Amino acid sequence: MKKWIVIFSMVLFFLAGQPSLAQQPDYQKFGRIATAVVKEDYTGEKLADYKYDGRKTLSGGQIQDSFTFNVKKDGKDVVVKVNVVHNPDKPKDLNLSVIEVQ
Repeated sequence: MKKWIVIFSMVLFFLAGQPSLAQQPDYQKFGRIATAVVKEDYTGEKLADYKYDGRKTLSGGQIQDSFTFNVKKDGKDVVVKVNVVHNPDKPKDLNLSVIEVQ
């Protein structure tokens, strides 16, 4: 019986010392959605890079995550801004705007 208590205690000790897995930031999900939209809008073009610009809290409990994409369109660099507006209380409601910056 003591043997099992010692083994159980050691297992708990080692498990407690394990660092928990870091949770992914929630904007990462919206970054994947924005990337999919840009790839669809610029089919066949090279998506060079993208950057998370930040988050704003809007009225009505809505949140806006903004992303900037660098796309090679017809050999020229094009900057595309994507805004994803969502409500944490209604996760299936999304509003995306894609703007090509001149």
